[in-house]
Amino acid sequence: IMKNYILLFFAALFIGCAPTGVQVTFDDENSNKIREHLQHYLNNDMDSLLALAADNAEIYVNSEEPISPDEIRPLLEAQHATFDPITISWSQEEGGEDIGVWVESTNYPAGPANEAASVTQAWFTWHGTTKLTGEKISVPAHIVYVWNAEGKIETEYQFFDSVNITAAIEAAMAASAE
Repeated sequence: IMKNYILLFFAALFIGCAPTGVQVTFDDENSNKIREHLQHYLNNDMDSLLALAADNAEIYVNSEEPISPDEIRPLLEAQHATFDPITISWSQEEGGEDIGVWVESTNYPAGPANEAASVTQAWFTWHGTTKLTGEKISVPAHIVYVWNAEGKIETEYQFFDSVNITAAIEAAMAASAE
């Protein structure tokens, strides 16, 4: 009987430790591409930033309606015209090391309701100081990037509270129109 329990234990251990097909990584090619991508944003290098997107990429900015890479460019340029500096930060605990951005990539196997997918996610706090008033704005952000077979971003989902950023951009635009 004891022999059967030992066999059952090892069988359960083997089955319980079998890979599920889902792989999460932190320092892979896609995660590193997104770190570089976000650095292009911080450097206001829109050409390099948008080069990572597929021509037909769909970008969802807090919306169910997608926009194209060409349509997001003026929004990002407006941020840089309104805020200086713009930085991003991520620390898991107050006073802890700031790593700038938390990035992880996950490869999902095909399932009954989905094709195989490669997804990279980034979490950070966006910080900007308005050029007009000197007001500092901080906004937590989460961005999800879905990759195509050519290694380009085919779908992007951006989640953040845009109220204060939009208000500062509108105030700057109104002041420049006067």
